[in-house]
Amino acid sequence: PIAPLCPAGSTEDPSLACYRKCNQCSFNCTWRAAAPSRNATYILTFCYHNTLSCKRFKTGPSTHYSSPYRRMRLLENVTAWVESYSGGRVERTENITLQLEYAIKLDPPDHARLNGKSNGTLNLTLPKPDDPTVKDRRLQRRLKGTQWTQVACQTQDDDKTEKKMICNLGTRAACEVQLRHKTAHWSSYWSTWSKSLVVPEEILASPEVNLTVGRLGRNGRRNVTVHWQSPVSGLPSWTLLSNRDGEISYTLTFDMRACGCKEQERDIVHVKNATTLSVVLSGAEYHVSMGASNSAGSGPLWTYHIPPAHHPAIGFLNVSSAGSSVTVQWAAKTNGTRYCFERQPLENPQEGREECIHKQFFEQDSAAERSVSWFYAPGTVQPKKCYRIAIHGLGPEKHWSTFGSTYHFATNTSLDGPLHIQNITATSAVLHWNLSPVSQCPGILKKFTICHRSEQENRMLYHEANASAMHYALRDLQPSTSYRVGIQAATADRDTPCSPQYPFRTMKLGPNPPEWKVNLRYLGIFLGILILAMFYHFGKKRVKKVLFPLLPSPVDSQALKFPAEEMSQSCQMWQGFVEPSEKVSPTEPLVTEFTSDKGE
Repeated sequence: PIAPLCPAGSTEDPSLACYRKCNQCSFNCTWRAAAPSRNATYILTFCYHNTLSCKRFKTGPSTHYSSPYRRMRLLENVTAWVESYSGGRVERTENITLQLEYAIKLDPPDHARLNGKSNGTLNLTLPKPDDPTVKDRRLQRRLKGTQWTQVACQTQDDDKTEKKMICNLGTRAACEVQLRHKTAHWSSYWSTWSKSLVVPEEILASPEVNLTVGRLGRNGRRNVTVHWQSPVSGLPSWTLLSNRDGEISYTLTFDMRACGCKEQERDIVHVKNATTLSVVLSGAEYHVSMGASNSAGSGPLWTYHIPPAHHPAIGFLNVSSAGSSVTVQWAAKTNGTRYCFERQPLENPQEGREECIHKQFFEQDSAAERSVSWFYAPGTVQPKKCYRIAIHGLGPEKHWSTFGSTYHFATNTSLDGPLHIQNITATSAVLHWNLSPVSQCPGILKKFTICHRSEQENRMLYHEANASAMHYALRDLQPSTSYRVGIQAATADRDTPCSPQYPFRTMKLGPNPPEWKVNLRYLGIFLGILILAMFYHFGKKRVKKVLFPLLPSPVDSQALKFPAEEMSQSCQMWQGFVEPSEKVSPTEPLVTEFTSDKGE
C-alpha cells in the first residue's frame, strides 16, 4: 500500500509531489510505489475546485508524470491523488491541495559563502534566486557521530544581489552543514539539500609561538626565526572533503616602532599551513604580532617585543653636539632612497617616533672603496636624558638595515648632586658622590676625572675613577692646607674639562692617636653621660622629698578610724560623746553568793 502522504511544505519529502521547476515550462508529479510489484498501474487525478471538473492521467507502472503546465489550469486550486491497481486491489493516497502556478520547487542553494562563525553562530551569504518570492531558507548540520539536525536561521535582505543568513549552530566545534529553501507560497516545496559545506572549529586561543632572535651582524641585520603550533586540531577525518576547508592562515606583522614610515614601517607576512618562518630584520625595536584565521574567523593575537640591538662595529663616523642639537654622520656601501631616523629617549621611547625621509645618498669617491657619507641632525634633545640615535635604511633588496647606532646623553654630564668630602686628615681626604644620570645611558660613561689644587700653588692634579665608582680617596696632601676639588664625568663623545669647585682644608700635622685610643675616648664619654643620667634620676627624688615634704592626709589619719566591735550596730551611739541617761551610784564591790540547796 501507499504510505500516508505528508502535506506539501512539510519538513519531510511527501509521497506525492506536484510542482514545476523554476524557469521550466514542464509540470512534474512524482510519488512513491505502493508495493514492489511489476503488475501495479497508477492513475493520477486532478479535480479543480471552481469548475468541479476532473482530469485523469494513466501512467501505467511509472511513478512519474510530466506535462506542459500551460495545459493545466494554473490559477485554480486543485486537489490531486493517486490510485494504484494491483491484483484486483485498489489503493488510494491521501489528497493534496495546491495551486499549480505557485507549486514551485527551487534548485538547491549550492553557492553559499561562509562569512565566519563566532560563539556557535554561523554567518552565511547566498545569492538571491530569480524568484523574488523566495523567503524561507533552512539549514541542517551534522557533527561527528550524530545525525542531521535542522537549525533555525534568520535572513537579512539588505543587498540587491545577495542575502545574508545567521544560523545558531549551538557548537564551536567543526561541523558539516547543508542548506535548502522554498518560496513563501503555501503550495511550494522544499528544494533538495545543497552540497555539504564544512565549517571548521573556531579559533579560541592564540598560537603557541617560540621566537629566536639572532645577534646583529656587521651588515646591520639579524635573523629572526618564528616557530608556532596550530591553535586548533584542524578538520575531523569524518568530513572526507577537501583539506582546503580546514586551511589555517597565519598573519605575522613586524612593526618597526622607532619610525612612522607608513608603508615601510610594517612587514606583513601571510603563511598558510606552515609552522615556521624566518625573516631578516634590522637592529631597530620591533613589535611582533601573529594571528591565526580560518574560514570560521580569526582568533586572538599573540604579541612579542624585540628590543633594539647594537653592534660595536656599526657606529657613526662622527657625532657632534651644540647645545640641544645633535648631528651625526654615517657611511653606507649601497644606495637607497628610504631612511628611518631614530631618536628615542629611553625613559619614553614613543616621544622620539620620527617620520621617514625620502632622500638620495650623496656618493663620494674613496681610495679604499666607494662609500656614501650622509649628515643628519636628528632635532633637539632635552638635557640630562639618554637617547638612542640610529639610522635604518631600506635597500634595493627590500630588507631594512641599520647603518649606524649609538647612545647619546644630552648636554650636561655633571654630577647629579653635591660632592661630599669626609674623613679629612693632615694628608688625605675621601670624596663621595651620588650616581650620575649619565651612567644609565649604555656605553656612554667611560670614567670619572677628579681634579684638585691647593690655594698656595696653582698646579692642577688629576686622577681617574672607574665609571661604576662612587667614592675616591685623595692622598699625599699637605697638612694645614686649603684645597679645592672637582669631579667630571668623561663620556665617549665628549671630554669636558674638570673644574675644582668644592673647598676643604687638611688638618695640622701631629701625632695621631691609635684608633683604639680614639674608640676608648668615645666609650668613656658615653659611659660618663650614662652615669650622670643615673645620678640625676635618683637624686631628683631625694631632693624633692627634702625640699617639698608630703602634707598629711585626713583620710589616712588613725583618729577617724573606729574599732570594728564598736561599729557592729549601725545605729549604735558612740558613748564617749553623750551624757548618761541616769546617774550612776559610786562603784561598789561585787559579791558573789552561792545557793547551797541547788549544789551550786
